[in-house]
Amino acid sequence: MTDQKKHKWFLLATIAAYCLIGIEIIIMISPFALYFYSVYGPILDFFSASPYLSWTTEFFLPHMTFPDDPFILACSYLQVLLVVGLFLFVTAAIPLYYGRFTGKGVVRGNFYAKVRHPQYLFLAISGFGLLLYWPRFIILIMYVTMLFVYYLLARNEEWRMKQEAPGSYESYMKKTPMFIPGEPGGKIYRIIFGWIKPKWFGILAAYCLAIILSVSTAMGLREYTIKKLPAVTINATTVLPVFPRPAGEIRELYAKIAASPKVQPFLEGDAEANLVYIFPGDFFLNALVTEEDRRFSDDIIERFPEVLEWHQHKFRGGLGKFFRIFYNFVRTLGNVETDYHVERFVFMRITNDKGGLAAPEDIFKLGMKRKSVLLVDVDVEDIRIVSVIITTGKHKWGAMPMPSF
Repeated sequence: MTDQKKHKWFLLATIAAYCLIGIEIIIMISPFALYFYSVYGPILDFFSASPYLSWTTEFFLPHMTFPDDPFILACSYLQVLLVVGLFLFVTAAIPLYYGRFTGKGVVRGNFYAKVRHPQYLFLAISGFGLLLYWPRFIILIMYVTMLFVYYLLARNEEWRMKQEAPGSYESYMKKTPMFIPGEPGGKIYRIIFGWIKPKWFGILAAYCLAIILSVSTAMGLREYTIKKLPAVTINATTVLPVFPRPAGEIRELYAKIAASPKVQPFLEGDAEANLVYIFPGDFFLNALVTEEDRRFSDDIIERFPEVLEWHQHKFRGGLGKFFRIFYNFVRTLGNVETDYHVERFVFMRITNDKGGLAAPEDIFKLGMKRKSVLLVDVDVEDIRIVSVIITTGKHKWGAMPMPSF
């Protein structure tokens, strides 16, 4: 295979990996979610059905809950790197392509005076922000793979540049680091893998070690996150509010709901639940656990009457309606309070690989099967049951693996 063909395949692999990382998040909030998951869904289903691969579809940082922990909050703030990285990438691309189109040779100004490949560096930064926003293990593996593909692409580009600008580019390479000033990655590689010949085998060994270390770190982060969740265990049931609140308040509220004659008959037999989420009635991530529509406040419905129509006919009207609703929400952001008067209790049945109810200490273990069985809306001012709905067991995207915390 010629170097040109290798470069083409590396480029295609990078594009595919990066798109696969980002497209799930982008598509999920658009009218194309249904069509996307009809293609991508079977892949996630295949992984989640395997006892050896199901862990790859799980999340290692919170996406649906908001623990009051400084480290987890810091991770959530770093999601802004997604936008920062993309902005810097575009900024770095302008002088590069300007130099290409004008034939001025090797670009040495701007970011290129500090590192040889700022575009890949900024894409890596953006990808890291994306990973923190949608932290599946499988996306972590693809992200690490993407970094190594970037390295190979950069090396291939340097080989071509030395052919196009002999002497000049080699001089530039000697004075300018590849990705990061000081080249810490290169120094670590030489210390650990520098003795391995041929070099491609050393790179492969480095890649395998990077995957092992990153997945191990993510496993540790997942255990840390689970310990920091604002969950309360009541008898054999775990109650998890998405926002932190006093444990005593959670116990009192849940006890009244579970004891209600309107709810009790539904929590027996196959409908027995061992995990209960507490959402605000119009919580924007409600769709991750149930396909029932959110309960919007009267104020929201009055301001945005199209919201109800959108939720009833979400695949009609095209992108125009979708972005009109999005614009209206952004325009009045902070002016309308979320509906905390009505809270939603989503009762979940978590089972192990043998089909039995998971013990409280195993609720968030990897490989557990999750199914919603009941949805109870409550007016918390007077603990009045507003509605009781037997769910289908699916969420808005069918049965695709979604975050459990």
